[in-house]
Amino acid sequence: MKKRNYFMFLWWSLVSAISAFGQVEHVPFQYPQLSKQVKTQTKFSVELKDDYSNLENLEDKEVVDWLKAQDSLAEAYFANNDLMEHYLEKFSDYQKLQNGTISMIEVNEAGNYFYLKYEDSSSINKLFFREYLSAEEVELFDPKNYKDEISEITYLKPSFNGEKVAIGYKNDENFGSSVIFLDVKNKKLYSDLITNINPAFGGIEWLPDSSGFIYLYFPVVDQNKPGYKKNSFSVLYKLGDSQEVKKNIFGNSNTVNIPADFYPKVNIGSSQDKYVVGYSASSSDYYDAYIAKISDLISGKANWIPFFTQEQKVFYNQGEVRGEEFIFRQGNEKGNHVASFKINNPDFDNPEILAKGTKDNPITQFEVAKDKIYFACSKYGVEVSLWEINNKKKKKQLNTPFSSGYVTFFGGSVNKKLIGVELDGWTSDYTRFIITKDGDFRKEGLQQEMLYPEFDDLVSEQTMVSSYDGVEVPLSLVYKKGIELNSENEVFVYVYGAYGESMSPFFSPIFLDWAARGGILAFPHVRGGGEKGKDWHKQGMKTLKYNSWKDLIACTEALIEKGYTQKGLVSLYTASAGGITAGMAVNERPDLFSSFIAEVPRLNPLDLESSATVSSTSYLEYGTVDDNTEFIGLVKMDPYYNLKETLYYPATLIMPASQDDRIPLWDSGKYIAKLQSISTGNKPVLMDIDYEFDHDGLGNYDETVRLYSKIFSFARSNMKNESD
Repeated sequence: MKKRNYFMFLWWSLVSAISAFGQVEHVPFQYPQLSKQVKTQTKFSVELKDDYSNLENLEDKEVVDWLKAQDSLAEAYFANNDLMEHYLEKFSDYQKLQNGTISMIEVNEAGNYFYLKYEDSSSINKLFFREYLSAEEVELFDPKNYKDEISEITYLKPSFNGEKVAIGYKNDENFGSSVIFLDVKNKKLYSDLITNINPAFGGIEWLPDSSGFIYLYFPVVDQNKPGYKKNSFSVLYKLGDSQEVKKNIFGNSNTVNIPADFYPKVNIGSSQDKYVVGYSASSSDYYDAYIAKISDLISGKANWIPFFTQEQKVFYNQGEVRGEEFIFRQGNEKGNHVASFKINNPDFDNPEILAKGTKDNPITQFEVAKDKIYFACSKYGVEVSLWEINNKKKKKQLNTPFSSGYVTFFGGSVNKKLIGVELDGWTSDYTRFIITKDGDFRKEGLQQEMLYPEFDDLVSEQTMVSSYDGVEVPLSLVYKKGIELNSENEVFVYVYGAYGESMSPFFSPIFLDWAARGGILAFPHVRGGGEKGKDWHKQGMKTLKYNSWKDLIACTEALIEKGYTQKGLVSLYTASAGGITAGMAVNERPDLFSSFIAEVPRLNPLDLESSATVSSTSYLEYGTVDDNTEFIGLVKMDPYYNLKETLYYPATLIMPASQDDRIPLWDSGKYIAKLQSISTGNKPVLMDIDYEFDHDGLGNYDETVRLYSKIFSFARSNMKNESD
């Protein structure tokens, strides 16, 4: 995605391939050549031929040069596409509205506000502070003044008392980040510097007295070295301690059994907590957990007691200590519930049930305040309801200011009565509210409200589509009110379907622009996500993964059969784990899609799970190569191995990241190399590589604009009305 102008002789093959309107002409693409290194393997009586196994050696000069040439080819394509320039201008206008606004807001237990604010003059986000919401704003930290000049703050975690704040940023390591610490009152940095940490996996957990913290330490963060991301452990650190000595207080030991590729992280919820809960974290919804007294940890006498197991279906870190009570979200046969018991008498089989969710309308999250508990339900992943449980354990539904499709809580603490909530929807802008003691909603007002009159007449609807096996799949649509829903509509499909994550509604001017121009946005809520509860996730896992892409195919077919669009006018977009869902849908029904666009996608899951360098728990989602049945499932879900020479594939844009710690660059490279080798038409098959950022794509406003300008210009450039 970053412009790398190597091998500029490739430009000539693109200049004549794109017309003045960005439409692809009938000119064959000439792709960079790479010699094949075929590797044949037989396992569980299945023979597989890997044509481009040499791409797994990312240090080979031929491979490096080939990747650079692929990136240059993609950059040349966009440099000659007038639609790209049009989107750059339009999306820049949207982002300018956001510049100067506030982001990464953190509200601690004391009610202090910490947040980033973008400054146009320096083109960077600075850290600001308010003692309380209506207090005067104070600039705390300018990243450019740091000795190493931080380009972007990526993490914030204030202490409970607000006297200190942890500030994270990316360093040169592939996986690791660095964290520094600021004295809020004096606006001075402590000398402490924490490395080998990745806040996406486990951040800073401040001790109740804010004197120090616990964090997840990774001994190896270089993906080229043995033990990468494995054998992590939680470290107790007091500010001023020696950084050479790592006080391992939670990790694999004689009393705690945590696999090498799991993550032993902890949770401390408030300054009043007497207990700390430690989790054996993975990609699963359910963890094993242990509990210990914080005083024992600090004294160096950690005594971890088994607390619950995966079989008891407690949702990962959704458990909160309030005094001597433990409140948690737990799965059950009918959906899930919020429950509690006394810590000195734990009973996960027969807890006190506080609220129930169903399979179609599960409880998705909860937050504990001083005298109340708040929780949210999400019907089919897109229709949110908010609830309150008072100190007498009576429930009531709260009336939200607008119909919301997404919600998250903020600022909650067992020491505070007030709590905040963020609401969002397909056509309703993200807004933050404070829930009053009477259950009313008051706008927080910290962020400036943006007005987008061009989206006022957009509407959203949800319909149910019958999949290949009769199962009803939710499908969300966004379009302009009053448009003719006929076969001339251009459709942009965004799908995911993995890890139990719901495709929840989000307000994005960049995405809504498609609908404002008269197109249709479509969001299939396929199996593998969490829209209809845990079972919905299970039905799209491992050997049942095929349900995910068959649901996507069914939703696409339904749009065509209903006359909302036609073949040739449907662009498919996905990211990360969604690469399997989308990639296999394209393999089975390439005729349905005008283009396939995938950002940091997983396209070769079999070889990734077979790789000696893999060090994640993704096998819990997709299956392991060491099990006969799950191995066959991996073969069947692998977009790379299931590419067929006899098919005509749509225009394809794959956008991997060279610094990706989860999906290596060769995963996308092998897919592109094979697809280009079998492509016989004139549709572009491109790989645009991000040489700077990682899987999460952390970048500034300009990078976001450029990324989505490529995605939407590619989608629209490759629309082809079949009736033409």
